[in-house]
Amino acid sequence: MKWGVLAFIFIFSNVHAETCSQHDFDKADMAMDSLKSWKSVDDYFSMYSNCDVGYISEGTSEMIIRLLVDNWGQLNELSALVKRKLAIENYVLDHVNSTLGIDDLEKLRDYSALHCQIDNKKLCEKLHDSSIVALKKLYSL
Repeated sequence: MKWGVLAFIFIFSNVHAETCSQHDFDKADMAMDSLKSWKSVDDYFSMYSNCDVGYISEGTSEMIIRLLVDNWGQLNELSALVKRKLAIENYVLDHVNSTLGIDDLEKLRDYSALHCQIDNKKLCEKLHDSSIVALKKLYSL
């Protein structure tokens, strides 16, 4: 049974990895610096989400946390985007993770708990929960 599970994981991960060509991976790498707005995150997600592995994923996480903590006042843009495209919410939440710095995660935790100025309070709650999970993981290391 263990071998069957391992074979499935190996095959699935290889199939998933093949969906991102080296050309697309390179383009995703080059485009990462363009993640300066929630619209650009949405565009990037649409074009390169299949390349969201390794340092591309870590870099994307860093760009997303920058948008969240440095531009908290623009959260309405993300909220409106999430209402139209639920997958982008999961993408953003997945990028609030333990690869990020403690200071940024603590800021996000505090902003989402104390300064949620949008109608979509659930989004703030989810951002708060994601930051708590990431912080707990970092504190346990």
